Amino acid sequence: MTAARPHRRPTRLHTAILASLATMAAGAQPVAAQGLDTILITAPEPMAIDQPVTLTADDAAPRADLAEVLREISGVEAGRMSGHGLDPVIRGQREHQLNVLLDGAAIANACPNRMDPPTSFGNLAGYDAVEVRKGVTTLTRGPGGSGGSIELTRNTFERAAEPGVQSRFGFATSSNGLTDQSSADVLMSNGHAYGRVIGQIANGENYEDGDGNEVPSSFKQRSGTIIGGYRVSDATGIEVSIDRNRMLDTRYAGTGMDSIFDNATIYRLDGRLGDLEGPVDGVRLEVSRANVDHLMDNYSLRELTAPMPMEAPAESHTTTARLTASSHINQIEIDYGLDFQRVEQNAQAINAMTDMLAFRQWPDGQTDQFGAFVESDWDLGDSNSLRAGLRLDRFESEIDTALDKSIATHMMVPADIRAAAAEAKSDTEISGLLRYNHAFNANLSGHVGLSRTAVAPNLTQKYITLLMNGMLAKVGNPDLEPEIHHQIEAGLAWQNERLATSANVYIDQVDGYILQDRQIAGLMPMTTSYRNVDARLYGGELDLRYALTDWLATEAQFSYVRGRNTSDSRDLPQIPPLSGNLGVRAERGAIDGAVVLRWAAHAEAIDEQSGLDTRETAGYAVLDLNAGYDITRNWRLEAGVDNVFDRTYAQHVNRAYSGAFGDPTSRINEPGRTVWARLTARF
Repeated sequence: MTAARPHRRPTRLHTAILASLATMAAGAQPVAAQGLDTILITAPEPMAIDQPVTLTADDAAPRADLAEVLREISGVEAGRMSGHGLDPVIRGQREHQLNVLLDGAAIANACPNRMDPPTSFGNLAGYDAVEVRKGVTTLTRGPGGSGGSIELTRNTFERAAEPGVQSRFGFATSSNGLTDQSSADVLMSNGHAYGRVIGQIANGENYEDGDGNEVPSSFKQRSGTIIGGYRVSDATGIEVSIDRNRMLDTRYAGTGMDSIFDNATIYRLDGRLGDLEGPVDGVRLEVSRANVDHLMDNYSLRELTAPMPMEAPAESHTTTARLTASSHINQIEIDYGLDFQRVEQNAQAINAMTDMLAFRQWPDGQTDQFGAFVESDWDLGDSNSLRAGLRLDRFESEIDTALDKSIATHMMVPADIRAAAAEAKSDTEISGLLRYNHAFNANLSGHVGLSRTAVAPNLTQKYITLLMNGMLAKVGNPDLEPEIHHQIEAGLAWQNERLATSANVYIDQVDGYILQDRQIAGLMPMTTSYRNVDARLYGGELDLRYALTDWLATEAQFSYVRGRNTSDSRDLPQIPPLSGNLGVRAERGAIDGAVVLRWAAHAEAIDEQSGLDTRETAGYAVLDLNAGYDITRNWRLEAGVDNVFDRTYAQHVNRAYSGAFGDPTSRINEPGRTVWARLTARF
């Protein structure tokens, strides 16, 4: 067995802030203590050029969905339409503007309404960490990612270097929403051959908001993972894995249907060959296949209020492959390679009374991406480093035009759109990155980054068809062009024995931003579609931490982003307002705790024409408490109260209520007072 961790885990706000500071701060500097545990301001070496914000299962209160945990990071939000399936937003960008990987594998939603964004298939208990990168910091992990990336990682290969058994077990519960969450993770290795088994069971009931109103959000989740591999050395080996995630009976307050099931299976192969002699230092091949099978309807889990019972079977298949090689030339490290991704999505709407097809939301759509990339990190000496990257991508998309009642064949779709949908589409785009780091002295460092990235439209934006009450409610635009993001980012970080702070500012000029809109020429006024516009996003984040004593610290986060549709001189939809956290954290002996005030300003920059913003959203301030106790070196108990004063509030970046459950112009309220507890064991 492995020894238990030597230090107590930090509280969730503490971890998020320090991880954000880690982007530019230098080495660990503890505050001196006399006979007490010290507070460590941990960070990497000053020349680390793209350090992500990193969270683990121990860094956050138990949540029904991973994206709710990510909200604790400055600059990161998540749109809610239920207790599960929150959709992440980084710096005002979302969906296809973010790159999400689950242990290297990409996965596409099977629900056209995104009941199942990629992060909904992952949970922190099943991974060693989640890494969040804000903005563009690398081009080697796929195309796009203009807003940033979210990568759930497992370091099984590295941990397997230690022979023996390593395990983690956890159980959590709460008084409002998440009823129980159990997890087990066991890794067995002889130093070369290894196996790992991970499992989780979670159940949730409808939660109540601060006014005691029940919000439909119940769910059941069952997930399991089997991993096997062989280590030849620290740099050479092979690993295979199978992940299975089942979501059952998930209710949604923000949509006209619920999910009966949403089953995902991910197959993954990861082979690496390192310590080579010659011009190539190492080679790595990653291949994955993710299959999702989904069924939703409007009558099984809710009272039927629609004119007729409908069901919508859907599926997605995502195939990815990445071949990366690395070389070292003097002070320059170079990564280069090829990658490929194919996304296949198919969805229908069926009249459950007659079993007749009503329309096809995705008519066997397919997108292919072929990419080549090269990226180098150059140590310039004297506390300077430079990263430069270039990638070339080919994007292709098409649908099965022989299928009836699709965007290419349905008579309610305008003729010009049907004709455009019948043609296969392709684009070739170039992306580039230049990022410079400089350490001014032992305490102050900074960076500046320039990037150009291409984000291809997804199958929904190109080929969706949705009918409601016999009318065309939404239709895709097959002629959409890729978004081209031109970004500049700059940041400074300061750290001494007591104060750690970082500030980042950015601006993103977008050519061809894909806007959802209700006022598009040739369509009925209430028909939603998509078009390319010019847009600009700008903002920044500020993180601070000050150690008052050797056991008490204050912390703060602030984030702001503004998005403008410069083609039409109006705001972009679903852009979060100024928001942040203020907190006090204590850590003494085996006990730690925190008091955190989460707040957001009034959201008044909205775009009602998009159909995503229905009205302005009131600001809020909510108090949370949490504490932890290390019972032994192996056992830890944590508890907390979220929304202590039972406030009724909603985040602006949220879905609006379905008319069956509330005011369809109101954002879905967040949970009211919630008491939670968690017991964790490591061996």
